[in-house]
Amino acid sequence: MDKVFTPQRLQEEIGYTFRDQELLLTALTHRSYFNEHREERPRNNERLEFLGDAVLELVSSEFLYHMEPEQPEGQMTRMRASIVCEPTLAFCTQTLKLGEYLYLGRGEETTGGRFRDSIISDAMEALIGAIYLDGGFANAKEFILRFILNDLEHKKLFLIARLSCRK
Repeated sequence: MDKVFTPQRLQEEIGYTFRDQELLLTALTHRSYFNEHREERPRNNERLEFLGDAVLELVSSEFLYHMEPEQPEGQMTRMRASIVCEPTLAFCTQTLKLGEYLYLGRGEETTGGRFRDSIISDAMEALIGAIYLDGGFANAKEFILRFILNDLEHKKLFLIARLSCRK
C-alpha cells in the first residue's frame, strides 16, 4: 500500500476523525487480509458492512421520501435500489480512492481486488457502519449525503449507461 493512502489521510479526505481508530481499521480490512494476519487484525469488515448497508438504506429512503414527494412507493424502491447497488457504490468510492486504503490479502492484491466493485462497495458500506458506531447516526448520514447521495443525476446517467452495456 502506498504510504500516501494511510487511515489518517482517509479521515482527512472524508472530514471525519474516528475516536476509535480500530473501527476504521476494521472497516478497511478485507477478509483476505484478516485470514493472513489474524494476530495483527482481530476482525474484518463484513459485520460493519452489514450494519452500514442498513444505515445506507434508511438514509437513502428518507432522502427519497423528501426529494420525491409525488413518487409512489414502488418507484422510490427502484430508485433506492439503483442508489445502493454495487456499481453505484463502487462509483462513489472513486472520489475517495477508497480501494487504495484497503488491507487486502496477497491473492486479492495480485488479482486486482483493490479495484473490484464488490470489494470496494462492501468497504464503503463498512465505512458507513464504522462511522455510525463511532459517531452516531448524524455523522453517518452526513457522510452518506456528501459521498453517495450527491450528484444523483450524474449517477443515474452512469448507472443507465452501465446497465445498457451489460445487455
